Amino acid sequence: MEKINYKDASLNDLIFEGRNKQYGAYDLRKIYDDYVLRAVMFAVLGFALCVGGPFVWDKIKPEEEIVEADITPVDPKMIEPPPIDPKTPPPPPLPSAPPPPQVSTVRFVPPEVAPDEEVIEEDPPKQEELVKAVAGTETVQGDPNADPNELSMDNVGSGTGDVIGAAPEPEPEFTFVEQDPQPPGGDLQSYFAKNIKYPQKAINQDVEGKVFVTFVITSSGEVDDVKLLKGIGYGCDEEAIRVVKAMPKWTPGKNGGREVKVRMNIPIVFKLAR
Repeated sequence: MEKINYKDASLNDLIFEGRNKQYGAYDLRKIYDDYVLRAVMFAVLGFALCVGGPFVWDKIKPEEEIVEADITPVDPKMIEPPPIDPKTPPPPPLPSAPPPPQVSTVRFVPPEVAPDEEVIEEDPPKQEELVKAVAGTETVQGDPNADPNELSMDNVGSGTGDVIGAAPEPEPEFTFVEQDPQPPGGDLQSYFAKNIKYPQKAINQDVEGKVFVTFVITSSGEVDDVKLLKGIGYGCDEEAIRVVKAMPKWTPGKNGGREVKVRMNIPIVFKLAR
């Protein structure tokens, strides 16, 4: 048995006292600390290279030479076109599409009111004649293979007639005008005080406040397009709209000396008597 000097013995010597040190475990434990130290050193060195490497490379890399190009702006109008070779023949014209086949037409003029002596009795075209032809102002014999459902522009009128039922331009609506519309009687608050009926639901809940309503005074003084902007509920909103719609005619507003349509926004106050 190997004799151990406990004064100078290491931890491994004490652990493997009386054991087989040739087995391998003793040598692994003996060199373990060295390997751990080397691994830590390599890890620290690798981390330092990853972090500081780009910074160091930016300091030592050669500077790129920047070459400034001399760019002269050119006016496209000053560029001369290439010379035309007189020997080069011009390109041939594009072939035009063949015109559609002429559709046969059968004379059928809508009836007009006239005196009896000027009326010329003519029988309308029969249904069999309209199978391969269309009604027109005169009878024209066309291509029998033409499709009457695909009329060419030659068979269509010039379109110079009057437009029937054209919608009139909408009347412009103003918010600010030179002369504001005037309510009936000149006092709008008196009208509301006389005509508003305080909703019972609002009375029971002790509800007070302002209801904001928007509406339009037309150029003829009518009240139109009544809408709620902000309400307080409990039936007050509906009552405010009802009273506004029931208002008689106003004196319309004027802009440039003529009556115009004006949009109005007013508050209607609901307040309980105490």
